[in-house]
Amino acid sequence: MRSSAPSSRLEAVLAALALAASLPVAAADLEVSPVLVDFAAGRRTAILTVRNAGAAPARFQAKAFSWSNGTDGALKLAPTREVAVFPPLLELAPGESRNLRVGTDAAAGPVERAWRLTVEELPREDAPEAGMRVRVLTRVGLPVFLAPAAEAIARGEVVFVERAKGRIRFAVRNTGTVRLRPSAVTLSLVSGQGETVFAKPLEAWYVLAREARIYEVEPPPGACERAAEMVVTVQLERGDLTGRAPGACRGP
Repeated sequence: MRSSAPSSRLEAVLAALALAASLPVAAADLEVSPVLVDFAAGRRTAILTVRNAGAAPARFQAKAFSWSNGTDGALKLAPTREVAVFPPLLELAPGESRNLRVGTDAAAGPVERAWRLTVEELPREDAPEAGMRVRVLTRVGLPVFLAPAAEAIARGEVVFVERAKGRIRFAVRNTGTVRLRPSAVTLSLVSGQGETVFAKPLEAWYVLAREARIYEVEPPPGACERAAEMVVTVQLERGDLTGRAPGACRGP
């Protein structure tokens, strides 16, 4: 007889997941303002307000990290001493607010410097037993920027890269000296008559100075055959960034 142990283990895992999904979720209500820190050449400190909007006391820890993005948009964080946060530990009663002082002595460079600050809830050793509840610890991240030493230039471009196996690849490149923050990125395939035969909204995230975000899209069957042009639209606060490539959907 064939053993049913693997099937039994799978059923046990699925049952545990289903039980966890049905349990109440407990988490601190954490409010942090402002949600972005911009250091200028003459201003190297800022104040953040942290508030425990929950119904129970909570402990929080603040940390700073250096920040860059991979070409896939994934955050690359590493501990840093270039940004200081005080106090690094907070204990807040329900409804209580405290100020965090954030500062840097890092030198301004040719392009904008970028860090991220996290404020995360810590587990309480004296917390009462949660019983049949899933305890979720809150974590908030916010960007910290230091203006470049020279002129702040917001500029970018869309560059189409190689096509392979029916996929379209393009890059949004930041050629300026400060961050780009798209509110939306969309790829459209347009027919020779101007009809949109395919449109796909894509993830929009920071493109830091001198960095690039590469997107890869696989159009649905038949879309490429009907398309005469590929259009990429990047919506920015200071105006849209657009890239066009005739016949970009065709190729090996």
